[in-house]
Amino acid sequence: MDATNAYIATKWDQINRSVDMFFTNQPVKKEEQKSSILVYLSSYKKEGQKIENDVDFQFKISLPNTSKNLKIVVEKQQDEITNALSDSSVANNRSLSKDGRLTARQSDNRYTAGASFLLKKSQDFLSSLNFGIRISMPLNPYVKADLQKTYKTSWINIGLSQKLILYRQEGFEEVSQVAFSRKWNPTFQTDFTHAIVWTNETGKFALRHALVLTQTINSRKGLAYSVGANAKFTPTYYYNSYDTSVSYRQLLHKDWLFGTWTVGADFVKENHFNDDKFVQVRADIFFR
Repeated sequence: MDATNAYIATKWDQINRSVDMFFTNQPVKKEEQKSSILVYLSSYKKEGQKIENDVDFQFKISLPNTSKNLKIVVEKQQDEITNALSDSSVANNRSLSKDGRLTARQSDNRYTAGASFLLKKSQDFLSSLNFGIRISMPLNPYVKADLQKTYKTSWINIGLSQKLILYRQEGFEEVSQVAFSRKWNPTFQTDFTHAIVWTNETGKFALRHALVLTQTINSRKGLAYSVGANAKFTPTYYYNSYDTSVSYRQLLHKDWLFGTWTVGADFVKENHFNDDKFVQVRADIFFR
């Protein structure tokens, strides 16, 4: 296993170096190379429903000499709206329907290829502009702008994030977030995040609050306890779902194989807020 991981990582590193040298005719220092491959496998089971298995991957291409601020990524379709509105531990198994409801995600084999240009970066501020295209028929180009600002105090950190996204097919989308983060000690950290989203496809605003307590057991193990609430503004402001989960993450082998086990429940208004229990098992494999 170790030999296979090292072989794939080495070959991917060599490909990136060759491409960079082709464009610049300059060697790449080892410490500057940031290329990697991430593969994850997950199984998600909700009470009364079939098991959903998912395999995903992401390539990171690093060309440090070609451009210090350029990152090229090929990945499965990422949904910033879904990620902002659902529990991060199970976001990969959700999708947002046109009526604004989070539902179990069907198999999605759409991939995107894009480039991210880092416009400005400092200790507390980050701005980037992303161009890309969804690899499907018909092709679906997009452009994304991402602004992030952090205000640090002696007691709490306040993070602001604004994403503006334009797809040729789906139209305009936006995600606004404010997060309050407090690290109590080396073991515990609290994050309280509020996100509001809007999509041209649904024509509606949606809001999410999420409180997450992260517990670091040691360098290899950790727990995350999460509670969240989703609200709608149409036809009036009301909360339509709640959720809670506990996730356990562990480094299983060296520095490249991770496992995550999550259990939780959703409480949806359409189901009279009865608990819909779920469990997810996920493995992350890094080649770097």
